[in-house]
Amino acid sequence: MAAKPARTLLLVLMDLLIVLAVLMTAALVIGFFGALSGQAWGQAVLNIAGLAKIPVGITSIKTPYGGEFSVDFAVSVAIYLIGEWLLGSLRRRA
Repeated sequence: MAAKPARTLLLVLMDLLIVLAVLMTAALVIGFFGALSGQAWGQAVLNIAGLAKIPVGITSIKTPYGGEFSVDFAVSVAIYLIGEWLLGSLRRRA
């Protein structure tokens, strides 16, 4: 049986949300440890993740490791994973 186009589209969107959540999690960890965010590759990940983060307007929290805990990245992870879960529910019904 061939897959329905709607189910395939939902699957692609679900995969995209998972990739974005993983990227936000990586940025959260890199930002948490100041030494990682000082590296060139760390700055590259933070810059790319910054394009997809959802700003909530809460200031970041300084960590004892020389970095900061970004509430924006944490909220973005939650929103992307909730969105993926909702799309999964829709996909099962389609």
